[in-house]
Formats: sequence, C-alpha cells, structure tokens
Amino acid sequence: MSYVSVVHSGMALYSVRLDEASEEALAAAARARKVSRAVILREAIAEYASVAGRASTPFARMSPLIGVIENGPGDLSEQTGKGFARLLAARREGGAARPARGSGKHLKRPSR
Repeated sequence: MSYVSVVHSGMALYSVRLDEASEEALAAAARARKVSRAVILREAIAEYASVAGRASTPFARMSPLIGVIENGPGDLSEQTGKGFARLLAARREGGAARPARGSGKHLKRPSR
C-alpha cells in the first residue's frame, strides 16, 4: 500500500491509500500522458462524478429508447390473457396449440 498526497495551490489536500495495482495503474497513466498523478486523479473523479450523478433507474436508462421503434401493430400487448386462454383450451381439447414437429411449418436448420 502506498500513499499519494496531492497538493496544488488553491486546491484541497487529500491523502489517498492505493493498493499496489492501483498505484501502478495511476503511475502508468500519468507517464503515458506526461502529466502528474494529480491530473489523472482529478480527471477520474470528474468522470466518476458525472456518471454517478445520472439517474440510475432502469426507466431512466431505457427512456431514450422508448418509442423509437415504430414497427408492427400497436396492440400486441392487448388482450394477451384471451389469447393465452385460447391456447390452454386448445391444449386441453387435444388440439395442436402449435404446429407439430415435422409438419413442415417450422423453420429447418441448414444442414452442415
């Protein structure tokens, strides 16, 4: 474990405990960009803060996609209970609820 102290005029001072892998990653990133470790830490904190501030509910994450697809009939989710009841009734009566195997109505896999 090592300690990294970040000091910059007009900025707060923090001591951060880093495990060996984090220390090596921080040093490598700073060397690669030829900037100080403090710059890397500030940028990482700013990025984290921008992501952490976003809404994290499933609805918020999916909201940009809602209403994008305009394909197919709009009533697909209506009266699904009635369709399911018909399916169960057909099975109880011994009728084929779906095409039987080998009837030719299924997609066949291509032969290898």
